[in-house]
Amino acid sequence: MSYSINGIEVYADVTTEPDTDEVLCVDFALHAPSRAVLEAVALAKNLMVIHPETATPEAVRGANFFDVTVVLTPAVTDMDGAVITPALLDPRYNCNLRIGEPLIRKKDASGWHLWELLLLDWTGIGTDSIINDKVPGVAVSDVSLVDLSEVDTRQKGIA
Repeated sequence: MSYSINGIEVYADVTTEPDTDEVLCVDFALHAPSRAVLEAVALAKNLMVIHPETATPEAVRGANFFDVTVVLTPAVTDMDGAVITPALLDPRYNCNLRIGEPLIRKKDASGWHLWELLLLDWTGIGTDSIINDKVPGVAVSDVSLVDLSEVDTRQKGIA
């Protein structure tokens, strides 16, 4: 799952309107040591803001975070379906992020979409990372943008 912005490959899945090629949404996956670390980076990247009444981070309109459970080793069951060995889950924080309306339309003063700048920035300043010893990513401040094309699941996504 990659997308090219001015010839630079970024880890994202971009959905467009078939007739017009208008971008409808952008999906990508993030991996962090904890939700708190992800929230700190999301605040710095303007994907979250501090809620004025509760003083807690919340997603900006159009940034939708979906928690994901990553199974590192599937459960082992007997012939009756009883679990012999439970599944081993990734204890770190994983999520999918969808950027949609109205955030998908926002541009900077030069006319660049903010989601494009976010992905270019992440790719440009990030360092290569390997998640769970097998999936490539690009890390900024301990949060990796995940290359979902290398994830081996039935859904071809983190699940």
